[in-house]
Amino acid sequence: MMKHLLLEVYCDCQSENGHIVPSHCLNGSVRPGSHCIESNCEFLSYTYCPNEIAYAGETGVVESLDDFIGFGGEMEPDSNETLERNILITKWKDICIKKISEAYDEYMTFKKSLEK
Repeated sequence: MMKHLLLEVYCDCQSENGHIVPSHCLNGSVRPGSHCIESNCEFLSYTYCPNEIAYAGETGVVESLDDFIGFGGEMEPDSNETLERNILITKWKDICIKKISEAYDEYMTFKKSLEK
């Protein structure tokens, strides 16, 4: 079985504080990636990304703030009512899944048009 996992990853390595940048660090300190997880880096910290949709580039990293959006901030209900929030999150999930399917269909139509 395979799963994709979306994490928000942080690098706590600060060379100006005397930390030695690990040799496995591919992009310099404060540029975390999958190499941090693979190397079990001591400076790695992370949190999960609930209710988020993203585009990851060829290395599996979401490179830009324009490449993801998560449920939160102005998307939250004005009240603290749990039922309303759950309804909104369900709707957000439905929209995200629909948009993923639409993106695939649009891409395949484009690809087929190039084959003609």
